[in-house]
Order: sequence, then C-alpha cells, then structure tokens
Amino acid sequence: MKKLFLTLLTAVSFTSFGQYIPTEGSFSTTYTQLRSFEKQDSLWNYSGGDFKEWTFIFNVNCFTYLGGPEMFGAIMEDGEGEPKFMYNYLGDLYESEDEFGKYGAYQVDILSKEDNGTWKWWNVGELRYYGSWTILYLGNPTFMKFSYFNVKD
Repeated sequence: MKKLFLTLLTAVSFTSFGQYIPTEGSFSTTYTQLRSFEKQDSLWNYSGGDFKEWTFIFNVNCFTYLGGPEMFGAIMEDGEGEPKFMYNYLGDLYESEDEFGKYGAYQVDILSKEDNGTWKWWNVGELRYYGSWTILYLGNPTFMKFSYFNVKD
C-alpha cells in the first residue's frame, strides 16, 4: 500500500510541474549529435551543429500545468534529463518514405519550457522518427530542420 501511495504521489507531483507520464507504447532514443539546416530558395543550407545529448521520449501523456489538458506526444530532454520541449501530436500517425528511408511522423505543436518552469507555445512542425535518427521540420511553410542522429548505446 505504501508503494502504491508513493507511486501515485510521484505521478501527481510530475504532472503538477508540467511533466509527462509514459504509456504502454512509450519508447525513448538518445542522440549525441545535432545538425540544423535553413531553407533558402528551396535548398537546405547547413547552419550549424553540436555534440549535445538529446533524448526523445515518444508516445507519452503530457501535462503543462496542474489541472491542464492532457496532451499526447513526445518530450525532448537535455543531457541532464530535464524536459525542454514538448511535441503535442496533432492528428494521426502517418508513415511514409523519403530519401532518408522509412519513417513515422506527426504534425506537432511545439511547446518550450521556460526558465521559470512554465510551458509556452513555440512553433508548429512535423516530427519524423526514422529509428537511427529523428528529424524535426520547423514552421509552416517549413523554414528550418533539425536532424538528431548518432544513437547513444
């Protein structure tokens, strides 16, 4: 009984601070490299990169504040395990294939976690999961993309 109470207390405290609860279909992937590209005249131009760790936790129930609406999507944590971005899935998963391979994707509303701990709407985009990498296309129309790759074992 004590164990159940602590589990429930933990779940309530996570949700009250704008966290997430994994579901049966949740999974995570940690990437160690990021490259960003800007779209200029229909061409993607490299605009930078780094060797930071980012962990995507897919298919979670998200809460931005106590009593707020439940959202279903993905969380992106930094190398310290702190959630920094929330991707609220819009519509259904669709699967397709492009020059990078087969992927599953969602259209998403993107929220970013502010320094004071609150979540703010940031932008819209499309989140594609290829397995060995994830690509976020930012904006509508798309003006930037971020490629996360080099899966950490």
